[in-house]
Amino acid sequence: MFNEVDKSYPIELVAEFLGINSRTLYYYEKFNLVCPLRRGRKRYYSKEDINWLEYVRELMYEQGMNLRSIIILIKRRDAVILDRCPEDVVLCYKNYLARKENGNKHTE
Repeated sequence: MFNEVDKSYPIELVAEFLGINSRTLYYYEKFNLVCPLRRGRKRYYSKEDINWLEYVRELMYEQGMNLRSIIILIKRRDAVILDRCPEDVVLCYKNYLARKENGNKHTE
């Protein structure tokens, strides 16, 4: 669905894809957890934003992390800081990306 790297997607479509309310995305933005592109009053999310939000959703609903822990992790999203994250967090994210990539290969 979100195959084009340089394309951006409106908040309604992203919320539907992630299975969350668009208010949740506004909430994440309020706390600088995600920074979508803004054009006027509209928000648009990149493929990278969507991948990151899928990972956040997985941490919350499948791994049982609370929002505070996820906020700390998200603030470490910067590659320089991510290099200093505990290895298990980095490994978890890399495994998620690998599973996502393998899933995309099967659907093509």
